[in-house]
Amino acid sequence: MSEEGLHYSDLSAEAQEHALKSFINYYIKQYRQGSLEIMGAKVSNGVMATINETLNLNKFMDHSELVAESYRLSKSAYVEIMKQLTDVLYQEDGEPVVNWEVAWEDQEEQLPSED
Repeated sequence: MSEEGLHYSDLSAEAQEHALKSFINYYIKQYRQGSLEIMGAKVSNGVMATINETLNLNKFMDHSELVAESYRLSKSAYVEIMKQLTDVLYQEDGEPVVNWEVAWEDQEEQLPSED
C-alpha cells in the first residue's frame, strides 16, 4: 500500500468528519487500555487532558455512548489533535492510509522496554 495521502486539513468536510469519528473511536479504546503514551509524545498534553477529563467523568458509559458524548463535548480538542498529527495521512474518504491500530502498534514496538 502506498504511503501517499492527504493531511487532515486537506480533506473535504465530509472526509474530515469521517476521519474524526474514526479517531475518537480509536482514542477512547486506547484511553480505556491506558495506552496513550505515543499520543502524548506527539500532541499537546493540555488538549489530551481536556479530552481525558471528559472521558473520566463519563467512564460509566459503554463505548458507543462514550464516543458520542466525547464527540459532543470535546470535538474541538480532537480536531486540534488531528491537526497536530501531521505524520498521519488519509485517503480521500477520510480513512487513514495506515490503520490506527497498525500505525500505533508499530510505534509501540519501538518504545524502550522497562527491565
